[in-house]
Parts: sequence; structure tokens; C-alpha cells
Amino acid sequence: MDEDGDGGPCQHIESHKDHSIWVKPDISERMHSPAQKRTYCKKCGKIKYMGSARAKKMGFYVNLLKEIQRKAEVLNRRGITKHRLTHVQVRLILKELQDDEFFSDAFCTHQYSQWDRFKATLRKYCPLPEEAIEPVYRDFKG
Repeated sequence: MDEDGDGGPCQHIESHKDHSIWVKPDISERMHSPAQKRTYCKKCGKIKYMGSARAKKMGFYVNLLKEIQRKAEVLNRRGITKHRLTHVQVRLILKELQDDEFFSDAFCTHQYSQWDRFKATLRKYCPLPEEAIEPVYRDFKG
């Protein structure tokens, strides 16, 4: 939550590049860059993500969820899995993702952390096997 207490997501005000801070990279980024100077939000203090895996918009995950729903239906008809992704589950997943401030904040979030949150939320409502979810994401163009 931001400082003015309205409870909504922060409208980020980026710091000037001269006032950037040095940040140790994540394990996945360590190979490419030992340390980076990054700007931050003056209101909430979140550090801006500067990598190439920018966060996706919600529409990408809506479409991906529909593709996973189709794949689950096919696997269910073939008898490979007993789980189906219903419309109610889809609405619950999307509602939870929209309410998640970290997931929808493109300022500090990257695509890989979004994918992890998406998978965790999906598996919370529908325990589809990993083998059913990963190929859809890998082949999805969005």
C-alpha cells in the first residue's frame, strides 16, 4: 500500500538516475550482470526491474488460462487426467491475480515471477499436472 492510505496500487514516481541505488542481481541474472544501478519508486520504495523479461499484462494470462482450459478438456476426454478447469475456477483464478498487487505491478515484477504466481494460483484451484501446464505456456504466443 502507498503512503497516502487510499489502499490502491502505488502510482510509481521514479527516482532520478543520479539517485539510483546499487542492487545485487538475482541468481538468474548474476551471469549477465554482477551488479546494476537501478531506480526506485519515491513513494513505496520498490526497485524498478530493468531486465529483458518484462512483466506481461493481464490479457496475456487470460488467454493463457483459456488455452490451459482447452488442454485440460482434451486430457480429460482422453482419460489422461480427471481434472477439468471450469468457468468458475477460471473466474476465481483471474480475480485472485487481479487483486494481487505484486502480480499486476509491471514496475518491479518480471515475467518469471508472474509465471510462478500464476502457476501457484492455478494449482490452488485446479490441481492439473505440471506436464499439462508447461507445454501450453512454452508454445503460447499470446
